[in-house]
Amino acid sequence: MTISLVRVDDRVIHGQTMTRWTKARPVDGILVVGDSIAHNKLRRRVLKAAANDLKVGIYTVAEAPEKIANGVASKKRFFLISDSPQTFSQLVDMGVDFGQKLNVGPMNTRPDTKVLGNTVAIDQADYDAFQNINDHGIEIQFQLLPDDSVRSWTTLKNKYDSMD
Repeated sequence: MTISLVRVDDRVIHGQTMTRWTKARPVDGILVVGDSIAHNKLRRRVLKAAANDLKVGIYTVAEAPEKIANGVASKKRFFLISDSPQTFSQLVDMGVDFGQKLNVGPMNTRPDTKVLGNTVAIDQADYDAFQNINDHGIEIQFQLLPDDSVRSWTTLKNKYDSMD
């Protein structure tokens, strides 16, 4: 498979993506999936600029199955990134094969979220999405940077469940 990193990151493409993750995982281009991102012209321009010389494709969830399949079949290596676990949940429900691991980076505090750790705050919709992804046999790894320790969905799910 030529998808070298599948990641949820609320900032999508930023300094840590470009300086740390591209050094840890081979990459020739970035596939970004998300309806709100794809329909926001300013955000599209900012993300493409942040990727420096890497090619970036930004797609809606409806466009994603074909684009991801093309990326998997390619000899080039891609990061597949979305700003939301709901996007990946939709993709697994659509039968899209993007690999067996989902890396989760920053999901910062938003209204109605529970803070589960450094840079991880999720709401019920995120929880349901992660559980659906997990139920499809995909390992979910919470990891801000490549050299950070990995926290599992089971660990963070239990923490979420224990909170009021």
